Amino acid sequence: MSIAITNISKKFGDFVALDNVNLSLPTGEITALLGPSGSGKTTLLRIIAGLEGADAGAISLFGEDASRQPTKDRHVGFVFQHYALFKHMSVFDNVAFGLKIRPRRTRPSKAVIRDKVYHLLQMVQLESMANRLPTELSGGQKQRVALARALAVEPKVLLLDEPFGALDAKVRQELRRWLRFLHDEIHLTSVFVTHDQEEALEVSDNIVILNHGKVEQIGSPEEVYDHPANPFVYGFLGNVNLFRARLDRGVLNLDQHEKQTGGVDFFVRPQDVALSLTNDDGKGVEAKIKAYRVLGGRVRVELQTLVGGKEIEADIEKKQWQAIRDADREPVYLLFRDAKIYTAADRTWSDYVI
Repeated sequence: MSIAITNISKKFGDFVALDNVNLSLPTGEITALLGPSGSGKTTLLRIIAGLEGADAGAISLFGEDASRQPTKDRHVGFVFQHYALFKHMSVFDNVAFGLKIRPRRTRPSKAVIRDKVYHLLQMVQLESMANRLPTELSGGQKQRVALARALAVEPKVLLLDEPFGALDAKVRQELRRWLRFLHDEIHLTSVFVTHDQEEALEVSDNIVILNHGKVEQIGSPEEVYDHPANPFVYGFLGNVNLFRARLDRGVLNLDQHEKQTGGVDFFVRPQDVALSLTNDDGKGVEAKIKAYRVLGGRVRVELQTLVGGKEIEADIEKKQWQAIRDADREPVYLLFRDAKIYTAADRTWSDYVI
């Protein structure tokens, strides 16, 4: 393992940022620290980097205790959300900065620095912009310069704090794909912080989900999405319909109030809600359409069940929506595919089968 985090705790006054966190992060893979604001993900990243001290616990980097090491001795590269480029320096000089300030005995020659910087600029596809100032670059280009600068010092670990958070959606998506491609080329152990679920699922090899300073779940993107450890993880990883219902001999009864006993927590993602104009087998739930939004080739439909008045969203194909809209009749019928039932008493999941 590249990074071993043992019993790490951190407080800021009365606020508990991290509460006895234990993690082992694999060598050569990208790990995402994912969670809502205030979950502790950036604090943990800064403790790994040595930019913040822990109140308790230890950090080990490649088998060596780094808990008391200063940042400069940890061999980490850090990429900030807002680039932190030197405005008065060219792109070339920004990337070369970490090499030029090394002590004389370990500083590479000018020729070596030049070759290395141009190699990195070629990797990040900015070789032609070496002489430009940061003010002449787009946001995506600035972020790539920041990444090249972090890689120039040959870190053992690359740390990225919300690296794409300041960019617009299209650029952010392009840079996500680019970062994944770059990582597959160099296989550098990387840890990045994000609150964007889609970003974590697309880029990372492993996801650590944090909430209120504690680890809720660790696993591959597929594992945490398909097999969430608890309702928080299920609800945080994408949109979800959550309501309380009662199961009577396998039949879902939505006429269940929140405070009534005997109910179960029922979870289903919008893409797993099917709409039908008929209810031939009697298993559909009657609902009325309240609103809809066209999202490219799909349509997000807001519905309310006639029994129980539950608010439910369905994400369906545009062609299916057009057929339902053209029919212009209500009610429609809901069928739930791949839905989950959570039993709070023993904290277990079970499948709801139509």
